[in-house]
Amino acid sequence: MKLINHTLWIFSAILFATVGLWAFLFYSQLLGQVKTTIDEGLANHKIAILDKLKDDPEIPDQESFLDKSYSLRNVKEDYALQIIDTYKDTLIHSNLKNSTYQARLLTTAFISPNERFYEMKVISHEIDKGNLIKKIVFSLLLLFLFLAVSIFLVNRFVLKNTWKPFYELLTYLNDFKIDMGRSKEFEKTNIEEFALLNTSVENLLNKNVEIFNSQKEFIENASHEFQTPLAIGINKLELLAEDESLTINQVKKIGQIINSFERISSLNKSLLLLSKIENKQFISTEEISFDEIISRVIEDFSDFSTYQEIKITYHKEGEWTYFMNKDLAEMLVLNFVKNAIIHNHKEGEVIVKLEAGSFMVENTSMLPQIASDRLFRRFSKSSNNTKSTGLGLSIVKSIADVSGLEISYSYTGNHTFKVAEKA
Repeated sequence: MKLINHTLWIFSAILFATVGLWAFLFYSQLLGQVKTTIDEGLANHKIAILDKLKDDPEIPDQESFLDKSYSLRNVKEDYALQIIDTYKDTLIHSNLKNSTYQARLLTTAFISPNERFYEMKVISHEIDKGNLIKKIVFSLLLLFLFLAVSIFLVNRFVLKNTWKPFYELLTYLNDFKIDMGRSKEFEKTNIEEFALLNTSVENLLNKNVEIFNSQKEFIENASHEFQTPLAIGINKLELLAEDESLTINQVKKIGQIINSFERISSLNKSLLLLSKIENKQFISTEEISFDEIISRVIEDFSDFSTYQEIKITYHKEGEWTYFMNKDLAEMLVLNFVKNAIIHNHKEGEVIVKLEAGSFMVENTSMLPQIASDRLFRRFSKSSNNTKSTGLGLSIVKSIADVSGLEISYSYTGNHTFKVAEKA
């Protein structure tokens, strides 16, 4: 839910609760005022009735209201003296309407000119609470709708314009690519908080672009400066190994040094590659076919797998095309296949299966199941293979993360890695 709509819902909920509470208080206050007015009318009506009856020496009992607004009942003196003027709500049956309605009732007592005591009850006109409630609710609903529409319009046009710098900043950050650098300056705003936010984000982006460019330059320089001496050293050692004056033991020692240098070179290349992937320096994407890539990688490894006496089987059960960097896609497949061959045994097997939206690489091995917490850890090695740098799975995990893919691992006697689109 957008911020502006979230604010609108909060305002509407608060408004509804406020109007509802105010309606209850208003109804209670209004009903109390109506009753007070009616009670004053009943008191005045009582006085008018008494003025009329004081000239009548014989007052007849009238214990039901009939068509009049009062009733009279002759009572004893003790009972009459205990009566005080009281007002209350009551239900009155109307013979004319043949229905019961709510009214206000005044109970009082008086003494007639012939010194007889009477209890008198005076009723008001019908109090239609239901109709009163309906009118109040209808009026308040109109008020609520008016206020809600007003808040919506204010939220839509006034607040939207107020939050415009914030949404422009979000759009810019969503489209921002660190390798492209800063492309434009933020628009100036008179709102202090947004101006501070723009300044803070601008400083943060500039700092990150600077760090990214420094890392990129370092990686490029390190790749050249580190690999060149290693290549020269390996080349000189190979020339030295051809010296016929060396003993067999010395040649073996030189061979061990060359292997160490080659491993350092391979490790350096893997670390630089990993850094480039994590810094998202492989930015171009295109629609690639995993069928083509898998077929090409298997073809490239055919001689190596034959030499290792390992059989590679490819099952194509579906087609999978995906938008990602082509070089990264090839590295992904290559690392899985290479890893499956290196960590295999003689007369072992590697099975590659392609399905719609995923592919899997399964291999036989003498190695036990890999612990999940060590699966993609850098320099984590499940064997003593000197040809392994311990970075292969870290590289494929980084490629999967930047490409929107997910990797799963299972063990059922064979090791199986599956690559699929994220759900």
